[in-house]
Amino acid sequence: MHDRRSFLKLGAGAAVGGIAAALPSAASATECASNIKWDETRDIIVVGSGFAGLSSALNAKRQGLGSILVLEKMQVIGGNSAINGGWLAIPKNPIQLAQGIQDDSPEELVKDQIISGRGMQNTDMLRQMANRALDAYQLCIDAGVKFREGFNQQVGGHNKARAIRTQHGVGGDITTKLYEVGKKEGVEYRLQHYVEDFIMDGQQIVGLKVRQNYRFPDLKTGKTIYIKANKAVILAHGGFSRNLVLRELVDPALDKTLDCTNALGATGEVTLTAMAHGAFPVHMSFIQTGHWGSPDEGGFGWSNALLSIGFHKGISVNVLDGKRFMNERADRKTCSDAIMKNRNPDGSPAYPVVFFNHDDHVGAEEVTRAVRDQIAWKVDSLEQLAKQFNIPLAQLKQTVAEYNKQVPQRIDPLFGRMMDTAVELKAPFIVSRIWPKVHYCMGGLKTDLGARVLHSQTLAPMKNLYAVGEATGGTHGGTRLSSTACLECLTMGIIVAETIKSDMQA
Repeated sequence: MHDRRSFLKLGAGAAVGGIAAALPSAASATECASNIKWDETRDIIVVGSGFAGLSSALNAKRQGLGSILVLEKMQVIGGNSAINGGWLAIPKNPIQLAQGIQDDSPEELVKDQIISGRGMQNTDMLRQMANRALDAYQLCIDAGVKFREGFNQQVGGHNKARAIRTQHGVGGDITTKLYEVGKKEGVEYRLQHYVEDFIMDGQQIVGLKVRQNYRFPDLKTGKTIYIKANKAVILAHGGFSRNLVLRELVDPALDKTLDCTNALGATGEVTLTAMAHGAFPVHMSFIQTGHWGSPDEGGFGWSNALLSIGFHKGISVNVLDGKRFMNERADRKTCSDAIMKNRNPDGSPAYPVVFFNHDDHVGAEEVTRAVRDQIAWKVDSLEQLAKQFNIPLAQLKQTVAEYNKQVPQRIDPLFGRMMDTAVELKAPFIVSRIWPKVHYCMGGLKTDLGARVLHSQTLAPMKNLYAVGEATGGTHGGTRLSSTACLECLTMGIIVAETIKSDMQA
């Protein structure tokens, strides 16, 4: 039988938040797996078409696991992954080695992730992903992904420069290539297919109830079909940061001034469905914000690219007092927490500014685009900067003067920032406002190291049900280190295919 309790079904439907009050058909719970008339059968069904889903599907095909079907509920391939910043942390990557950085290793990356995880991370999971980082890189290279020539940067929270970036600075450079290669190798992709429910035989998943030709966000569109999964279902549907009801339920402290970087489809219905069937959730309240957000653009936007310059080459200043207030190169949680303390007396955001030298970045795409779209401005002097953003001029001048004295000394006595990329600040400047945006869910479905989803009663794997990427929880702990989401998704796509093959042979 569909072994969901009715109250869990209704809770899952109601928590979708802004999409529907309940899930159609799924609440009936009267169908038995033995009585289902299957419309189609595949060996492996992958739910979601981001980095994790595309990697899982391609690697499952290469492991010889039979027919592979990828279901995507939206109208395009790629999900959140297609619009992310295209960063990928790879210890020992060729660009890093060419730069003369010889002392990095997978274990060094794990050390940084342990710090950012604040003691709540799954170190064994992080270690296996770091150890497969070069496999993920090679997967991309073999698919034809282009990375920026000579670009390898030290990003927030990392102790080494190990973050490479795609040619165009977007994850779509990766999702497009993995999709094209998968299609050539026989992976089947379906758009506008919304998972309504799981078909279970006890704790074993045997197939999916799917709304075909679904048009987001209208759950009355399309028709219901049943697809049998002979070998496995892989959940790669991402997080739930666009589900405002669920987000507030698990973390009421999330400030309503925060926008979200994620695609509109990041609403987590499949996570709720899995939970209703007994899948064990973990760390659901751990939701990360991206400190590089701009209040002057919606969604993910381009501020991430601009501020990758600003946080390395410039400083952040509180507009109320003209002083620096944080280590601009700390991890996301540290920076976000510091930024959100910048408040007017009535509690509204007093958006801080970040500024850096214009003349050092003439013609840079990130700068040109940001100024064009008015998420950044060129100012010719500190006087103009202070006037435009209502910052106390005397204190602003003092802040810049003190900072410029620290640059040649390579020491930041205020916040302990690494100063290896710092330069003396000289007008004219590029300046932008910042405010964090909800970005990533560290919580989700608990899995073992092989990506098998654990059941909440037995704490043992649910047969034939696997999960990878942001759909899972408990891996990163308190916060995810920047440039590691793509790494996780790609490597776990490799690992889950190996796991399923091993399980089939057991």
